[in-house]
Amino acid sequence: MQRLLSIFLLALVAVISACNNANYQEGTISIIDPPVYIIDMPFEVTQPPIVDNQTSDPDIPLFNEYSITLDFDPETRMITGMGIVRYTNRTNTNLRELVFRVNLNAWNEEATIAPYSREVYRQIFRDGRNYGYMNILHVFHDNEELSFSLRDTVLTVTLPYTLEQEETTQINIQFEAYIPIIAHRTGANDHAVWAGAFLPVEAVFGSQGWHTEPYYPIGTPFILEAANYVVEIITPPDYTVAGTGSKIESTLDDRKITRFTVQMAARDFAFAISPNFRRTSQITPSGVEISLYYYTNDLPVNHILNTAVETMTFFEETVGRYPYSHLSIVETDMFQNSVGFSAIIFADSNHLRHTNLRDLRGEIGRQWFSSIIGGNPINEAWLSGGLTFLLRDGLLGQTQELRTLIENVHLDLQNRLIRNEGSRRIASSVRYYNTWGDYFRIQHNKAGVMFYSLYREMGEENFRELLREYYNQFAFRIASSADFISLAGDIHGRDLDSFFEYWLYTTELPELPIARPQN
Repeated sequence: MQRLLSIFLLALVAVISACNNANYQEGTISIIDPPVYIIDMPFEVTQPPIVDNQTSDPDIPLFNEYSITLDFDPETRMITGMGIVRYTNRTNTNLRELVFRVNLNAWNEEATIAPYSREVYRQIFRDGRNYGYMNILHVFHDNEELSFSLRDTVLTVTLPYTLEQEETTQINIQFEAYIPIIAHRTGANDHAVWAGAFLPVEAVFGSQGWHTEPYYPIGTPFILEAANYVVEIITPPDYTVAGTGSKIESTLDDRKITRFTVQMAARDFAFAISPNFRRTSQITPSGVEISLYYYTNDLPVNHILNTAVETMTFFEETVGRYPYSHLSIVETDMFQNSVGFSAIIFADSNHLRHTNLRDLRGEIGRQWFSSIIGGNPINEAWLSGGLTFLLRDGLLGQTQELRTLIENVHLDLQNRLIRNEGSRRIASSVRYYNTWGDYFRIQHNKAGVMFYSLYREMGEENFRELLREYYNQFAFRIASSADFISLAGDIHGRDLDSFFEYWLYTTELPELPIARPQN
């Protein structure tokens, strides 16, 4: 009886969502705005482009749109879902197929490539091996069932007609998923379940076709378009849900419905569910509400939130205004110290007890360089990794402190080269890494030293202008290394191709610059 009621509720909410989506397309209903905090800014910040998903042609939205309903069963950790996807063909060709990424299936027992390396096996499977999966049940277009194929993490849907360039279509995907007990981007423990890189999302169409790269075990192997989301999650009434976007809670009979709305396009949607979550929040000077969702009694809550506010304030001052009204930090089990998604960060319980919280600060910084500005983290992970590494300690402008940090990192890299460790070039794909340590040393540390050298080459004023312009021009878009290098040369007033070629394509470690940056 309970299961039948859940199915009925799922269908009812799905119909409501579909109606809302249809009305939204015609402009007859407006999504509720997130709260706006009117607070004087203590510094001048550069804001990213404001987007409202409307182009000059009212039939062509600026971003793809997802309207999704998820029904969570805590006893089985099963999620039954239905997603309405409104997709616009912005490729350079007409399409007869749409391709989606179903990343949870990387955790299927029969997956071709395991999404974890041997070195972290025991950290991920803390309670023994456990697998997850997502089954695609049906795909519809205008009540017509479509044929599809699902191979590992790639869902290919055959359209009933050719989708021409700049034409928009809408399809309905119904699925069921099992959340495994693992300490990874999606996972669970005795206190909570969390889901990142979870929802079926449209693959990116590039110059070589659809991006269908595997869920590599090292790095962040997801190339993602920004999109708008409306997600409703159905749970028992005593459960709390954290997620991307502004949140509204309601009840229907003995079920709780938590609705999240992302008005400013997000790179993805992630969420966490628990009957044990407590929530404490602080508001930054710019009005962003940072909330900590936690279940452990002895966490240093105020220290965590103070660090988060301080870090966000620094990145807003240095790069640009944070575009979302909320950022959630959620206590989880995580094989890494923390993993970030758009407007939400999953952080391991043990890391949240640390004094310096460097990884958490880094994930807050990656909100700018991975979530708001998109990129290719498979082949160009250094672009977000190096910038975040350089800036996460908030030392830009504090010349001696920053110099000391970089010198220590440079010395460590030198010593490893002497021992024949970490001699990989920065411009290398994540597919070639076998350990997380090697990946971080090159794609974060060595890339951070490179960006420090760029900072000294350009001077502080020009480097700060580069960060702000990079944000202004590529927020909610996908930027390439060529875009960044070209912009850096324009602001510097001198071609920097040779600088980046020197750093990116050698296995050696260039010397640090001696001259001070010019202010």
